[in-house]
Amino acid sequence: MQMRHMRPAVVLAAAGTLTCVMPTDRSGDFRVDIAPVPTLLLKDSVLLDAAVVGADGAAVPGAVVAFASSDATVLAVSAEGVLKAVGVGTATLTVSAVGFATATPFTQDLRVRGKLEVDSVLPLNLRFGDTLEIFGVGLDPDSLFAISLGGVEAKVKAFIPDDPQQRDREARLRVWAPPPADKRSALFLLGFAGGLVFPDTLSVAQRDLYEPNDTVPWPLGPLPLGFRNPALAFEPRQRSAGDADVQPADWYTFQRTQTGDQTIVFFSENVGAQAFGVFLTDLLIWSSALNTFIVGPNSWTIGLETYLCGGLEFTRNGEPVKIDEVLFPLSIIAIKDLPAGTYHIFAPYVPFGQPAAYELLLSPTYLSVLGPDVAEENDYCDVAAPLPLPGSASLTIDNPHDIDWFRFSVTLPTTFTATATASAIEADIDLYVAQDFRPDSLVLVALKSEPGNAETLTGALVPGDYFLVVVDFPGVPTNYTLTASAVPAPPATAALVGWDLEPNLRQLEAKRAAAGPRRPDRLRPGVSQRR
Repeated sequence: MQMRHMRPAVVLAAAGTLTCVMPTDRSGDFRVDIAPVPTLLLKDSVLLDAAVVGADGAAVPGAVVAFASSDATVLAVSAEGVLKAVGVGTATLTVSAVGFATATPFTQDLRVRGKLEVDSVLPLNLRFGDTLEIFGVGLDPDSLFAISLGGVEAKVKAFIPDDPQQRDREARLRVWAPPPADKRSALFLLGFAGGLVFPDTLSVAQRDLYEPNDTVPWPLGPLPLGFRNPALAFEPRQRSAGDADVQPADWYTFQRTQTGDQTIVFFSENVGAQAFGVFLTDLLIWSSALNTFIVGPNSWTIGLETYLCGGLEFTRNGEPVKIDEVLFPLSIIAIKDLPAGTYHIFAPYVPFGQPAAYELLLSPTYLSVLGPDVAEENDYCDVAAPLPLPGSASLTIDNPHDIDWFRFSVTLPTTFTATATASAIEADIDLYVAQDFRPDSLVLVALKSEPGNAETLTGALVPGDYFLVVVDFPGVPTNYTLTASAVPAPPATAALVGWDLEPNLRQLEAKRAAAGPRRPDRLRPGVSQRR
């Protein structure tokens, strides 16, 4: 880096000789003045700008200055005033007036910094999900290969250079404190300029920023700009002391002040697919008397294997029947036009031997692979799309756990037929039909769950209100077409109840087994439905 002369009165030595030498008997109130020297990093080079000035502050024409360094292994300075940072450390720069017996020389202790240095970090005591602020030089994330706390990668939250034009100089780097960093953790940085371990040990509490949020939800409040924290933790402890049968969980609430799009993403590289599933509901209650969580009356939920309608799940002969999907370590709930109100995010999990990291993202937009279809929003029963009979539509399963609800009614004994055909070969479409007896029950009357990306369900329905639910079992985002029809059936035709249900339930069970191990049942005793 070069700094050019700004004062024509300064005369520097050239070719190793001094010019314009003044008589040695010049006396009076003189001093050497020098332009500020910027922060020096190793291998920097600066052309010094110095002058001899009198008591009135005016530069003395023709004056000559000489330069010296107290440690040439740190700072090397030439007769021409070229200052070079050749080693890390501190040295004293002296600039003297030649031929001025009483002139006060300029002296300054200058520090040469390495290309990567940390001055300080705050705070020294923190939780998982906290923001760790690092102060120093060489902190540009683009020049760093690794940032870790306690041996665990710390994701960058923000980088704030003092001078945006010189990103390698003084700056602040903000990172997330990640699980499962040890209680006593070291900060380590590795970049183009080398590696660095901060000498002070940081104390990391073995819980995340929002604990306790097991039987009492953590209120995130209104989130007009969204929310993200990639360093939250499932801690390895029973969340309710003494309540061994209570499902461990993280519980959050947030508000929408007006109707709008909403996406909730839970993601973890450290927690297996069988370890947790997330659901969203409009009302969740912890009952200390019953020692369980209760989905509120008339509430809906959206989530992996947990789809409740009016607080009810599908039943057959009084026993619950789950809407099944393949388990993922990623849960995405994307909703169009979510009404204003308070909502609950519930993330149950299985404790591990050490804290396991996960990320929570709430976006005030609709995030999806394929985008919403013409029937959105129809991810839960309260907003089930009307199903024209007969009718046909081009639709999408746009996220791994997107399912589509449709509602229809028949007033006479009817032969009902629905066909769904997905464009993705890897898709495996399942169809559910449930009769709507709310507020008492939702009775599953038909299920088609054979392997394949196309499914056709047909049979007789008695008069009543119904839901048709379309599920892609492996969660492959796909376009699909849905056609449905209903024609009057002869009066003697039996109801669809029991039609082809047992073989398809067995088929569904086989697909469950093939999809991998199951996690513990999260609805009993972990979450109950209030009748």
